[in-house]
Amino acid sequence: MDQNHFTMDTLRKKGAHLTFEERVIIQTRLRDKQSYRSIAREIGCCVNTVRNEV
Repeated sequence: MDQNHFTMDTLRKKGAHLTFEERVIIQTRLRDKQSYRSIAREIGCCVNTVRNEV
């Protein structure tokens, strides 16, 4: 059974690749010194996904 996460305006499926927009959000939030956890919560993914992207 797939888990779904809500992100911005779309439904996020577990295992889906990050979109360009999500990558831009990660980049800008890191510049603003936000934590990985808060970024992951915002885009609706796992903290490890954000860490791996960095």
